[in-house]
Amino acid sequence: MVFDQRARRPPLRTIAWMADKQGRKGESVMSHSEAMDSVGASPVGSGFERALGYVAAPAVISAARIATRLTTRGVHIAWFDVWNSTLDQALDALPAIPGCDRDLYRELTQPTSVRKRHALATENGQPTALISLRRRRRYWEPVAYQALPGVIAPASSPAALSRALHALGTEVRIEGGLKADVADLRPRTFWSQERRQVDLQSNYEALWTSKHRNNVRRARKRCDEFMQLRIDDEGDLEWCCAQWGRMWESNDANETVAAEDRLRFWRAFMKSQTADSPIQFHSLHLLDGDRRTAGNIVMCQDGVVLGQCIVRDPEYDHCSVGVRSMDSAIQWSASAGQRWFDLGGGSDYKRLWGESLSLGYGAIFRPKAVSALYRFGLL
Repeated sequence: MVFDQRARRPPLRTIAWMADKQGRKGESVMSHSEAMDSVGASPVGSGFERALGYVAAPAVISAARIATRLTTRGVHIAWFDVWNSTLDQALDALPAIPGCDRDLYRELTQPTSVRKRHALATENGQPTALISLRRRRRYWEPVAYQALPGVIAPASSPAALSRALHALGTEVRIEGGLKADVADLRPRTFWSQERRQVDLQSNYEALWTSKHRNNVRRARKRCDEFMQLRIDDEGDLEWCCAQWGRMWESNDANETVAAEDRLRFWRAFMKSQTADSPIQFHSLHLLDGDRRTAGNIVMCQDGVVLGQCIVRDPEYDHCSVGVRSMDSAIQWSASAGQRWFDLGGGSDYKRLWGESLSLGYGAIFRPKAVSALYRFGLL
């Protein structure tokens, strides 16, 4: 149904009913592009539709939250705005995230300048999931997103996590880094995205185009004359996270809501990790004397190096420092005996470096009525 300025404005309860009815018609059909286009987007359409969206959306979202609470059976959700001893006890009762002990995970739950909420799910009086969320635009994302890939929240089982996510009554998005088994959590919609990888045990440069090989060699020649690579300096980590925040703070995606959590979590993780830790984070930075020119933060797990954060000083672009930084990260990973360098997805530039050898997944969990708001152009 389309509203125009000549139409009689329907009451909010009618809009909520329409949204719920539309939501029942099949939510899983949303494509990746549709999902991403709707991320925090302003309502489209006529001026009346935009105005209607500003009025209707909060009412429908509130109604969806209440309806979820009233219709959910077996799972009780208690919301907290601040981390407390009750949540500490619940976290201790739940299985630790593989490779990340509970004290490290607590670093992600601490207050930052971005709003957070914590949802404790219980069944039969026992904690089954503890979902900590960070506000991003019109929705929420897990605090682990952009800091610890592949993690949504501690839970007693995947099935318990699924039940908890559906009982929240609010929109939660994880835009990437998940595996195919996210489908088992029954999200409202999910999508796959090709990930570019470099086979570190092969002659990977032979797969590059001749133009890209020449660009890499020129970058090596220009940068190696006066730059050095430094590994795992705490000051470098802080510079990298701050530079990432500056580079992307004006981007509409609003990813930088994770900046403070990234720094706090990675710093704590790097201080506690050992050579035997199943998950390790490392910082790799190029320096011109004492001046940082470019940097990478990478995560190593099961022979795979995952690029997490790559930045550069634009004043060194004439040296192709960004190219040399990526190249040096791949070289370091190979020398460290790793098997793959995972560049992630979402950028044509990454096609120059690696092959499409794997898939990553993203997912959205939200009530049907909220999905319908996007479909009507009211969000």
